[in-house]
Amino acid sequence: MTGQRDAQRLDLRALRRRAMLTQEELASRAGVAARTIRDLESGRSRPQARTLRLLLDALGLDVAGPDAAGPEPEEDAPRGAPLAPDRTVPRELPRAPTVFVGRDEVVDGVVAAVESGSLLVALHGMAGVGKTSAAVWLAHRLAPRFPDGQIFVDLHGVRKADDPQPDPRGVLTRLLRSLGTDGQELPADLDELRARYRSVAAGRRMLLVLDNAKDADQVEALLPGTPSSLVLSTSRRDLSRLAGAYSVPLGALDLAEAVTMLRAEVGDRITGQDAVAVAERCGCLPLALGLAAARLRSRPQWTAKDLLARLSDDDHLLSELDLRHGGVAAALNASYTELDGDHRRVFRRMSLVPGDDVDALAAAALSELKQQRTTWILEALVDVHLVESRSPGRYRLHDLVRVYATQLAAAEEPEADRDRVLARLVDVYLHFAYRAAHQISATTVRVLTEGMAKYDLGLPGFVDKAAALAWFRAERANLAAAVTASWRSGNLEAAWHLATAFGAFRLADRDYEEYLRINDAALEISRDLGNTAYEAVTLADRGRHLLVEGRCGEAITCLEQAVARYRDLGDDAAAAMALRTMGIAHRQSGRFAQALDVYGAALVVADAAGEPLARVVVRANMVAPLLRLGRLADAERCLDETERLLEEGDEYNRLRIDSYRGTLAREKGDAVGASVVHSACLDRCRQLGFRAGLGPVLVELGTDLTLMGRGAEAAAYVAQALEDAEELGYPALVRTALVDLGRARLVTGELDEAAEHLERAAVLAESHEDGYELARARHGLADVWRARGDTAQERQHLRHAAEAYAACGVPEAEEVERRLG
Repeated sequence: MTGQRDAQRLDLRALRRRAMLTQEELASRAGVAARTIRDLESGRSRPQARTLRLLLDALGLDVAGPDAAGPEPEEDAPRGAPLAPDRTVPRELPRAPTVFVGRDEVVDGVVAAVESGSLLVALHGMAGVGKTSAAVWLAHRLAPRFPDGQIFVDLHGVRKADDPQPDPRGVLTRLLRSLGTDGQELPADLDELRARYRSVAAGRRMLLVLDNAKDADQVEALLPGTPSSLVLSTSRRDLSRLAGAYSVPLGALDLAEAVTMLRAEVGDRITGQDAVAVAERCGCLPLALGLAAARLRSRPQWTAKDLLARLSDDDHLLSELDLRHGGVAAALNASYTELDGDHRRVFRRMSLVPGDDVDALAAAALSELKQQRTTWILEALVDVHLVESRSPGRYRLHDLVRVYATQLAAAEEPEADRDRVLARLVDVYLHFAYRAAHQISATTVRVLTEGMAKYDLGLPGFVDKAAALAWFRAERANLAAAVTASWRSGNLEAAWHLATAFGAFRLADRDYEEYLRINDAALEISRDLGNTAYEAVTLADRGRHLLVEGRCGEAITCLEQAVARYRDLGDDAAAAMALRTMGIAHRQSGRFAQALDVYGAALVVADAAGEPLARVVVRANMVAPLLRLGRLADAERCLDETERLLEEGDEYNRLRIDSYRGTLAREKGDAVGASVVHSACLDRCRQLGFRAGLGPVLVELGTDLTLMGRGAEAAAYVAQALEDAEELGYPALVRTALVDLGRARLVTGELDEAAEHLERAAVLAESHEDGYELARARHGLADVWRARGDTAQERQHLRHAAEAYAACGVPEAEEVERRLG
């Protein structure tokens, strides 16, 4: 019968059900993909001749394959018989793994590729990732498709110390004997031997597993010459360049798969978090997981916690994952010994990276090689799966590989050399960190300028803020880890500078605790150095961190200490800037009179110091509390004086002055004029890339539009400000934006939305002790309840607002008191 007639007559669903098999069970038994069976049963596809034979064999039907060469076999021919009964049919596959989990996508992909005609599959990955297990599992799954036999050959491409040297003649002789040439005289010439092998293999439908290949060339030399056999190859080297290969890079298991493997290996002796912890210590590497499970099985008196205790120390981790010199270290050592001197050095020194990954420039600093050569070596190490590259241009070590490389570095390089090259790496980080921070900072900070000069390696900087921020985000974890590593190695000066540069990025993300942790380290380092100037800088920086987080009381305490140290040092300019920050903390708490007192003190110090920037910045900051207190004439005079002191090219402070002039116009009753000024400021802010100033201007413009009755437009601007403030992690602006968004929604009649924003603002303001925004939120809620017609609730909120306004000393207190009657 023909394949077409079989396809027409085959009711696969009925036959499968009669055999009491699920689709998945039939797929596994036949060596085809489950989706193939689903497509056949649904009628979406018709079976190819080879697929049909596999299905019939798996179902136990006495029908020969329709695609056999030559005439159809006799009816009583045995199923699955080789095409040429007189040939030797090898069955050399090792036993299939008893536990095989987490490779479903790999298995399905390979089966689908073979069904589509692929006859060469290349599995490659690091030592211990389970390449051989996957190849054997796949070979058993696919064996029914290849009735002329299955051959398994270890090519010894990566050898342990006692493994034999790979010999092409020996491998070819081994293959020929498996194919039935025992007793035959074999050619002495290697090329003739290869030709004989291809002749014997020609036309056979067999499966050949070439395990542990040295490289693609070794596999290429052993491929049959005719397209009838399947070759599964494995290697620690990337085999992607094999022409026509279905390439499968194998990585470690994910955490859930690793836990499943452990549970399958040791049963209920390990459960829950212990299994997760063991899997993490093993880096989810199948070899390590299997060895850990074997340790637990071999020690009935141990619990999972006993095993974890033994795996917890990096110095002994690889020893615990060792079994008769067949552990992770031995597997990695076989790869390491294949490297030359420069490759070994780059590999070892990758373990000195404080964080998770590095770029080639940082690796070159560690390796003391040129960047181009380092890049080439790193890519070569990726090819042999000793180094991973999860994104272009960045390189890392698997957790267990890092432990192995760390031990190599400790054994092969003096501690002084390791500390020296770590210092080289930190100097590279400092070069770029100070330049990136200088781009990110809205105003020029003296410590950043001095740091740039101190750590100038002559390397390029950053063209704009976007490039600087991208670099910081890529290196953030490395910078934080490098602070600790430098501190521990005794490189205190560099550690302090790196911590200080790191702090300049506090508005770039929202991990406040990380910044405070790094600041803690900087404070301890400054005291270890006995450097009062560094301590003052760090205390002032801590005050800014706490201010951004909304912890104004703690910020003021730190800033007071910083001011005292600056004054002792005679650094009046720095003291003035610290006082200015302290004034901001008072202002953001609603203590406007206190803020003006502190600003006044800062102004005296700044004038005495003759520091132009401090004089401008402090005066500009005085405007906000003057406006809040209703001292409009004083605010205008302050703006005029600030503008006279403004240096040419200081676009940031120019923008602040103009925005304040718009706010002053609104406070005088000209909301329309204010909106014109704020719209112009918004355009300039965007053109100049002043993101830190964008949110406040958006809020001011929204307030103008709300007073003009254009609530929908106002809400759009303020909502954008709120989104930016939340993304930047700027709580003070979040509180203000929520209140103004609530007021805009009130104008549009969206009372529920208005109440939601105002209530959220009240909660935040109360938690951050911001009396003014709490009063504004209560005032807005009173207006919501008045619109709802609930006088009792209105008056309750008005009373709270009046008390809070009065504590702030602002004119709104009188307005609310009049309303209360």
